Amino acid sequence: MTDIVRSHPGGVTAPLAERSTTLYALTDDFLRILGLLEGSEADADALEQELDGLAGQITHKAEAIAGLIKQFEGMAALRKAEADRMRDLAASDQRHADRLRDYVLRHMVALGSERIDTARFRISVRTNPPAVQVLEEMLIPDDYKRVITTTSVDRKAIMEHLKSTGEVVPGVEVTRGVRLVIS
Repeated sequence: MTDIVRSHPGGVTAPLAERSTTLYALTDDFLRILGLLEGSEADADALEQELDGLAGQITHKAEAIAGLIKQFEGMAALRKAEADRMRDLAASDQRHADRLRDYVLRHMVALGSERIDTARFRISVRTNPPAVQVLEEMLIPDDYKRVITTTSVDRKAIMEHLKSTGEVVPGVEVTRGVRLVIS
């Protein structure tokens, strides 16, 4: 059997099946050998054997990468769940702190105490700056209202229009990408 050899930038050569380790390199080698097969000068049997070997390596490498993808997706889901759990705990802690703050404030106000000094803290009652509370929005003059307009593109309606009429709405381009599904 004749080994297909590729030269490296440093002048060192190695059989393709021994050198190729990344999916990118394996794919590149596979496509290069396919190109050689189309030429009449090459040893077709040797090239076909090399293609068979590379195809197996590509399948093995793709399977390994798919396993990594699944592992990372699983970790991402676990971390999202943990982040949600931590967010819920933080919100619960904040509610406890707010409730305790309100408890101490109510009792200090009821006692008429504006300040308590301890070894660790100085606890004081302060007056907040003025704040506007809206009681009845309909009674407020228009001079004191802002109009906020939000416009967004209804992509679903555009797609339904395309499906029903076959016409592409001006200003859009309908594309269809590809994705990798691992099942």
